[in-house]
Amino acid sequence: MNSTLLKAPTFIHYRPLPPPRNLKPFNPFQYNPQNTNTTSIQTLNISRTSNTPFNTKVYPINNNPESKKFDFQGLIRSGIVMGLLVLGVVRCQKALAMDGLAHKGMVCMNGPKVAQVLRVFREQGVILAALLSLSAFFSMAETSITTLSPWKVRELAEKEGENGVFKLLRTDITRFLTTILIGTTVVNIGATALFTEAATTVFGEAGVSAATAVMTVVVLLLTEITPKSIAVHNATAVARAVVRPVAWLSVVLYPVGRVVTFLSMGMLKILGLKGKSEPSVTEDELKLMLRVAELSGAIEEEEQDMIENVLEIKDTHVKEVMTPLVDVVAVNSNATLVEFHHLWVTHQYSRVPVFEQRIDNIVGVAYAMDLLELIKKGDMLETAVVGEIAHKPAYFVPDSMLVWNLLREFRVRKVHMAVVLNEYGGTVGIVTLEDVVEEIVGEIFDENDSKEEIERKTGNIVKRAEGVFDVDANTSIYQLSEELDIMLPEDHQYETVSGFICEAFGYIPRTGESIKVVLKKANEEDKDDDNEQENDGQDQKDRSQTFKLGILAGNCRKVNTVRFERINNNSAKEIKEAARLMPRFWKKKLKNDENSGSGDILLEESKQ
Repeated sequence: MNSTLLKAPTFIHYRPLPPPRNLKPFNPFQYNPQNTNTTSIQTLNISRTSNTPFNTKVYPINNNPESKKFDFQGLIRSGIVMGLLVLGVVRCQKALAMDGLAHKGMVCMNGPKVAQVLRVFREQGVILAALLSLSAFFSMAETSITTLSPWKVRELAEKEGENGVFKLLRTDITRFLTTILIGTTVVNIGATALFTEAATTVFGEAGVSAATAVMTVVVLLLTEITPKSIAVHNATAVARAVVRPVAWLSVVLYPVGRVVTFLSMGMLKILGLKGKSEPSVTEDELKLMLRVAELSGAIEEEEQDMIENVLEIKDTHVKEVMTPLVDVVAVNSNATLVEFHHLWVTHQYSRVPVFEQRIDNIVGVAYAMDLLELIKKGDMLETAVVGEIAHKPAYFVPDSMLVWNLLREFRVRKVHMAVVLNEYGGTVGIVTLEDVVEEIVGEIFDENDSKEEIERKTGNIVKRAEGVFDVDANTSIYQLSEELDIMLPEDHQYETVSGFICEAFGYIPRTGESIKVVLKKANEEDKDDDNEQENDGQDQKDRSQTFKLGILAGNCRKVNTVRFERINNNSAKEIKEAARLMPRFWKKKLKNDENSGSGDILLEESKQ
């Protein structure tokens, strides 16, 4: 073979020989110089400036596109070699110093050789790929298990039975999470250490930086973001696939986890920290899930309301659902059964309280069914009195009793009506089983309910014009706040518009009287103190609404109908005039509310 001696040129360009005919594709891993066709080999002998002769190297020249494509695919199959080489060229230029010899568009390096890179990652690439695969597996397992809520795991476990995978998960979920945590930590550390060792073997100290950059990208992309995204969108399917393998691994890893957990708890005790078990689902979270379920169409709006009512009933008192004594229909114990029959025909109540001497002295309950039985038998209705058929004594409950407890007592005692007493023992109303049930399912009406009865139960708000509302005095203040978009004092002692009006006037107003009040708009966040001081007048105008409250109907004992008229011109003069008309004791109360931070009602006397 001929050789050419060159004197250390800076750049050397070789025109490749034309490819010989019938030449098989060159395989760099099976190359043997002795069996190579001399027509496809060009040998170069390069001398250095020193006295030490440069060894003669043989490089195959082959411009066949197939061989170039094969070399590129070999680097891809090596895993992360391409990324390592790119970063190495950029970050480790000294390590990749070129000798000036080029062949096939590749650089012959004094530092790491391509063959050395391939050899290192051919030996460790399988182990590295296995560790990264395990890391991705643990990430998917952790995300899928934590994404499933405890009640979802319980539901799946009950559907699959005793031999299901979710039964294992429900039995001891801490065991699975501990195993996953230990496994993730071990494989990530192992993969990083293995890759760093390989990089330093090839590139020296510069390989540490390259390994850090490459492993950061690989771990985030291949073992964290991608697998966890898959697990989030397919939590049930992924959890079903990974639970059993994790259960097998827990046999080995969980004992280590117990030791680590014991040491961790010891450190917490030394630091004075103690873990507290919290409920898996709070009431607010449950209500939020109900709203999401209703928006997604999983449940109906009525179903959502019923479930929320059940959650709220445990905080509801009897005085909030009872029928006040002034609206109670009762019968005297000395009344004849004929009078009782007339009363029943008029009101169609199945149970009627029985009183002696005065209506607040209720002694029992008369059943209409008993009256009908006597009529059927033809007994003497004119001579018999209600006291003879009344069920005595009546069941008495305090007005502070919780509705949930009252429902339980109704079931135990098998009664449907109770007399409500205040703290002084005076009768303030009655409560029935229907009142309790309506707190859950909503108002219940039958064919015999009159218009007045329906309005008494539901309240009535009629919009007469823009900003003008006629409100029944029995309407709940919560319904009023929602309809008129206003906020009322939180520490009030009333439940209806009638109570609000009486407190606003300071007495029971008569028909034709009116008063102006300034109420804060609902869902308005309080401004910062600095902004309030700078723009006090403008903020007051924007955040408040002036209403004129006029009494349309009522008597000396009770307000029946009120007109709420919104005054659009909330000028400083209007606000000051409204504040001046307010009763003095209410001004004081509302000013205390404002100073305490509630700010539900705005009063301005000196600021404007």
